[in-house]
Amino acid sequence: MELAVAPFRLLFNHPFGTAHGLRDGTDSVFVRLKVDGACGYGEATLPPYIEYSQSAVIDELKAIELKSVFNLSQGSFLGGAVLDRLCPPTRTALTMAYIELICSVKELSINSYFQMDANGPRARAMVTLGHSDIDDIPLKLSELPQSEVLKVKLGAANDVAVMERVKLLDNRPLFLDANQGWRSLAEAEAAIHAAGPERVLGVEQPFPKDRWDLHKALKDRLGIPVYGDESIQGPADLERAPEAFDGVNLKLVKCGGLDIAVRMAVRARELGLKVMLGSMSESSLGSGAMFALADAADLLDLDGPWLIKNDPFEGLRMLNGLLERVDPSAPGFGIRLRPGHGLVFAPVGG
Repeated sequence: MELAVAPFRLLFNHPFGTAHGLRDGTDSVFVRLKVDGACGYGEATLPPYIEYSQSAVIDELKAIELKSVFNLSQGSFLGGAVLDRLCPPTRTALTMAYIELICSVKELSINSYFQMDANGPRARAMVTLGHSDIDDIPLKLSELPQSEVLKVKLGAANDVAVMERVKLLDNRPLFLDANQGWRSLAEAEAAIHAAGPERVLGVEQPFPKDRWDLHKALKDRLGIPVYGDESIQGPADLERAPEAFDGVNLKLVKCGGLDIAVRMAVRARELGLKVMLGSMSESSLGSGAMFALADAADLLDLDGPWLIKNDPFEGLRMLNGLLERVDPSAPGFGIRLRPGHGLVFAPVGG
């Protein structure tokens, strides 16, 4: 089994703003596992606020002894302890590539691998309007595909004005994401009132991640679902989530991989939580991998392919407001390298 990596920078169509700051792109590390002509690909996307670098991820991958971790003939994970010592982005990319390699060798779709019903109830897909100057909103909205739900990044001084403008230009249900940007219930209530509470499907991580008290107060006060993102990193955080949140935003790079995300989605349902599948502006590869769990979700926030201009992969589309694979019967994630993708893979580790 050959492991190769390709560092890459994904570039946004427009500088993308959240309460974490403004950036023009996202550093990533793409991973390829190859054996006898079969390939599996993985992705670790590294926004600056998660504090992991391309070099750190590549160094961990170089140190991996693949035969001590994976058993391809059985399609199993051998080195659970080894995997769990990796940082979450490295673990995400490596296990993503391995799962797709298994599917490629065994000619399985990813839904078959996870025993998920590809024809089950459709989770509602959303696309994101990043932090915006008021005058830029019409252009940005015109460039987004017509999803069922519009997600709006908030947590800035112009939140009320943004929501008033969005309401005039777009009639979709709204999902508000403050990325920890609000400090009081009054700020949250002002933005929600400006959006129109009857149109708001949910509010994501309105307050700092350690302010569980404020999240609980908002949850109890307005009756609008409150979703945790930064407050809920992994399985341990999930256990106490119902006290302050109605739902959880699961992200691969945050929790450490598809296998962990599956377990968290199942446990979230057991706890009575809504499930949103999110991303950190991954390419079509990372978004397509997470889409495998759509049957377990209420909402899909997997819009990276529409926000970036140099996506090395393709295979997802938005059709009549629904997110779907172009070829749902293809092995693995149903995602393929785009012609002229620009990735340069170099072998590492062993």
